[in-house]
Amino acid sequence: MEIFKINKKVNQWWWPLVLGILMILFGIFLLVQPIPAFIGISIFFASVIFASGIINTIFSIVNRKIISGWVWYLLMGIFELVIGIAMFFQPHLALEFTILFTGFWLMFRSFLGISFALEMKKLGFKGWGWSMFWSVLTLIFSFLVLINPLIGMVSVVVLTAVPIIMMGIFAISLSLLLKKLIV
Repeated sequence: MEIFKINKKVNQWWWPLVLGILMILFGIFLLVQPIPAFIGISIFFASVIFASGIINTIFSIVNRKIISGWVWYLLMGIFELVIGIAMFFQPHLALEFTILFTGFWLMFRSFLGISFALEMKKLGFKGWGWSMFWSVLTLIFSFLVLINPLIGMVSVVVLTAVPIIMMGIFAISLSLLLKKLIV
């Protein structure tokens, strides 16, 4: 099954190149300006929580006659609205919540990785030790993020900047590939 097929010449191949360069520059900016980057990420995070609260509240009210557990959506929506508003009016709360979320998310993922590695060992898969190693390392890192806010702030910025840079590299490679297709 073909998902992506180019069957004629590609015009304006340079757009992905421009996008890639912009993404790499933005990623580098995030890395060299970690404090403004972290503040921006935290504001974005607060906005997403607030928007999720609006959506869950509306969803619950609209579907109250259809979904038996609509009250849970309503409660979640109200909770998210309160948290979102608090994060807007208390910027330090947004910064702390972003660090806590990242730390607990990494911790949860590492516990999943550890259990997956143990399951791989039980099933006789080779290489389970590497999964265990990286999962334990992530667990240690998650504690560092939760214990030291500076490590948490830097990790959130790096975890945002690096994938943006990688996507920029991908966009540049794509543009160069598309350029070769020009006849």
